[in-house]
Amino acid sequence: MTAPGGDSRSAQFPPAAGPPTGGPPSATPPSEASRLLDTVLAEAARRRRADLQARLARERGRLETSTCLVAVVGEFKKGKGTLINALLDMRVCGTDPVATTLVPTLVRYAPRATATLQRAAPASDASADSAVPPSTHPTDEPVTITALHEVTQAAAAEGRGASITTVTGAEIGIPRRLLESGLLLLDTPGLNGGLADGRATATLRAAAGADAVVFVSDASQELTAPELELLRRLVRLCPAVVLALAKVDVYPHWRRIRDTNLAHLRRSRLELPIFPLAAPLRHHALRAGRSDLDGESGYPALAAILRDDIVGGRRARLEKIAAEAAADALGQMLAELETERAALADPAAARELRARLEEAEQRAKGMTEAAATWRQALGDRSQDMTARLRDDLDNRLRNLESAVAGRIETSEPARDWDDLRGWLYRQTNDALLTHRMMIRSEAEALVTVVTREFEADSGRVRALLDAATERPLGTLAEGQDPEFQQVGGVDLLAQGARGGGIGLMIVSVGGTVATLAGFATASVLLAPVGIGVLVVLGRRTIASIRENEVRVHRANALKTAREYLAETRRVAAQDSATAREQIYRNLRDTLTEQAAELSTSAQRNKEASARSIKATWESRRARLAAVEAEVARLRSLVGTAGAAGTGVAP
Repeated sequence: MTAPGGDSRSAQFPPAAGPPTGGPPSATPPSEASRLLDTVLAEAARRRRADLQARLARERGRLETSTCLVAVVGEFKKGKGTLINALLDMRVCGTDPVATTLVPTLVRYAPRATATLQRAAPASDASADSAVPPSTHPTDEPVTITALHEVTQAAAAEGRGASITTVTGAEIGIPRRLLESGLLLLDTPGLNGGLADGRATATLRAAAGADAVVFVSDASQELTAPELELLRRLVRLCPAVVLALAKVDVYPHWRRIRDTNLAHLRRSRLELPIFPLAAPLRHHALRAGRSDLDGESGYPALAAILRDDIVGGRRARLEKIAAEAAADALGQMLAELETERAALADPAAARELRARLEEAEQRAKGMTEAAATWRQALGDRSQDMTARLRDDLDNRLRNLESAVAGRIETSEPARDWDDLRGWLYRQTNDALLTHRMMIRSEAEALVTVVTREFEADSGRVRALLDAATERPLGTLAEGQDPEFQQVGGVDLLAQGARGGGIGLMIVSVGGTVATLAGFATASVLLAPVGIGVLVVLGRRTIASIRENEVRVHRANALKTAREYLAETRRVAAQDSATAREQIYRNLRDTLTEQAAELSTSAQRNKEASARSIKATWESRRARLAAVEAEVARLRSLVGTAGAAGTGVAP
């Protein structure tokens, strides 16, 4: 086949360094940021700064356990599982031609192959956070990968069978080098109609918590309107999105489809790289050891962007944060030494210096108290944020409920329910997505205002808060379809005849009365009238039955829609409240820790100044020389931290 890797967009990425292979993890040399953290940790321990040690140890742990989640998203039967299998050269995801994946499946690195099913927790402690299965959970159930496929997949016609009702997710661990760097791949359930699919909520939730999204379409046709709409939303939710064009080995016209998709993306103002992929060619190339064929499959280019740009980019951001933390800790320890040096070098000014240090200590202690300005700003702004977010969610769902009622009132649910349901899911997902964007906006405003009051660098705090703000959306179950029972044609005619029988009864009564009155001819004259009345009343009875039937159907549809929206309100309100609380706590804890460190530094600076005042002339000279040597050494470390990406000048 012609090489799909010849696409100009995929060619701009370097090829992967060989196929993913099994085996134990290779020894990865520590990064410059890790070595810097170790050095500053030892320095903090030597100077007995337990507070700095605790923060630096946390940053060290974040570097050692850093992971990068990539959600694989797409419409039903587009090849998401096939893509993951080909990328890792192992059948980790089910790819049955009929069955489809029903729950999210997380693939991570493990020294040996493992598989775990995650069952729903009891109702008393069930969690809404189930789009990305955690690595440990009270209801985790170890299984084989084959058994996992049997449970998590079912034919589309079967829907959510009994075997899947309690399964909320699955996790697979395999020994692959591509995953060893911390890459996590999440295979999401396929959609049917983009945002109009009830499962789109879980997909958006997974994307909101992911570092990147691989959107899978295939070369059978150009991107559909629902796919483009979903892509636009994913770009708003996730920092990185790439488009995979699968099955180019099956469709010879894949280049035309690729070019058409590029045109659609340009019109939608989406600049996304496209990767044409051929899974069978990938597997054949790896078995035959043909790197040239592997390059033509398109998978090395995709692996390279995942490994270097996405995983590497996230690690680079974490290393920058770690280097900034190391530089900040060094700055505090350096300030203590410079304070002592100033007091030793100029004893006459030492007492004035000590007075300033005492004032600084009092101000620093004030920042740790409840009456601190930044704490008041945090409390006031958090309350305002909570009120605005509650009102926003209530208004959106209330307006949606009114719109649903109006739409149902002017429709025939038995005939239009599929369209109504798709419209309801689309509007619900749109409302929740817009609310999530508002949460993010409010969180950024809160961080900016509070950190300004704290007089700290807001950029570093924002980076620390990043994981809590993309809290995914809560999981919403698809609404249950109402049952529309329609009166059949035979039953309808029978009921119409019964209604028309009233007219015949009127004729019979009229004929009897006329006969008793001696007017025999009146019965003959009334007979045609009775037949006409029978037809008219029968027709009206049929119309009345139809009206009652439509009324009942509308009531059932409205009841079903309201139940779905009530569940939406419950889950979304809980998710929003959890996100607000996590934002508040992380911001409060981060700034409290910084205030405590500042207070400790101020106290130690004052104590160093006091020791200098009491020192004799001889001991002062010896100590001054030692302190100057320490200052020079720490300044060189600060310079190293600046070179690691912090921009801190020595």
